[in-house]
Amino acid sequence: MKGRVARLLALACLAALPACEDRKPRQEPGFTDRVVEKSDPSQTWIRRNDDLDPAQWLASKEAGRPLPAEDPAVLRIRKAFEAAAPKFLESDRMVANRTAQLLEMLAKDGKPESAAGLIEALASVVNSDRPKETYGELCQYYFILRHSGADGDTAAAQLRARYGNPPASAR
Repeated sequence: MKGRVARLLALACLAALPACEDRKPRQEPGFTDRVVEKSDPSQTWIRRNDDLDPAQWLASKEAGRPLPAEDPAVLRIRKAFEAAAPKFLESDRMVANRTAQLLEMLAKDGKPESAAGLIEALASVVNSDRPKETYGELCQYYFILRHSGADGDTAAAQLRARYGNPPASAR
């Protein structure tokens, strides 16, 4: 029963985000020059027409204040997006939105994590040789595992087993 409630909660929360994809190129000319100061980092998510760098927005949201594009936290998230791009169907904007939502859910559950760490962990779950996966689905499964008591490494290992991507040390 407890697992069912957690799953329903996760589904309800994930359904709250806009599911539409913008399918714009991941990197546009001048994209990294955009500044998040135009937007409030407490903004719930990035809408499709917002003119924001998803990495900068997510890092700023996590920090609770606007960060410059060159901030190490922004650069780490941008690098995580690059690693995630060939593995997930969603755009950087949607990965940022889902990550922000998952961070909030985990924090409310007493299990805070970092944005870049989550993206990196979930990207490590997916085997590059297989078709792209849905990032939102992995977020849901990850939350359910964490809510059920698994730590981050255990949750990622269970997802790797499910998605057929053993850790690098086991290959």
